Amino acid sequence: MAPYWLFQLQLFPWLPFLVYQAKKVRKSSPKLPSQSPLLTLGQGEKHVVLLGESTVAGVGASSASTTLAGNFSRIFGETYQIETIGKKGLRVKEAFSLYLKHKKSRSKKSEGVILFLGANDCFLLTSPQNFKKELESLIQLIQVDTYAEWIYLAAIPPIHLFPAFSEQMKSFLSKQRAYLQREMEDIAANDPKVIYHPIPMDLQPEFFSADGVHPSDLGYQKIAELAIEKMVL
Repeated sequence: MAPYWLFQLQLFPWLPFLVYQAKKVRKSSPKLPSQSPLLTLGQGEKHVVLLGESTVAGVGASSASTTLAGNFSRIFGETYQIETIGKKGLRVKEAFSLYLKHKKSRSKKSEGVILFLGANDCFLLTSPQNFKKELESLIQLIQVDTYAEWIYLAAIPPIHLFPAFSEQMKSFLSKQRAYLQREMEDIAANDPKVIYHPIPMDLQPEFFSADGVHPSDLGYQKIAELAIEKMVL
């Protein structure tokens, strides 16, 4: 992979166009509500934290039951409690502050933590160096706070495949995503508690909601079913 500075050099002349394209997509896309920004499901003794960006907040789902939180609650079963904290537009560097602001006070430890982050760091061109430092800090801080036995780190969504974006946007987002994914892989390789999970790239149109960016009910179901295969239950 080429040095990141070279990617930045190639990107710079295109920035005005890409900003225009992003604003165009934002203006023309349907404004979908968040179905699960703060949601706790289940009464079980085993506690799991679900933290992340718009996918955790349930943007694109038709109801709370069809979000990631709803699907995880169904799959984990009645012995678990899923505490969900999600926010559209969330970046890694903001995640722990959001968690501290909204977490429920408790004395017992969590079985695990599920993280869905990185898409907004792609969109806003966070450098790989900063991304890795911020993600390592988040993982360390949340491990200390929850005593989690494992942390599931989902791969960044394949944003370069989102139907709403132009081909030029897809090209640059694909490269930016690759740089950040490499840092995630490195973190997982050096921390036995971190479970890094790639995402298959063969996404069908029905995976997406009406805005062409966020998952549909079917998309959320597929993500949850894929994720559970790697988790330590």
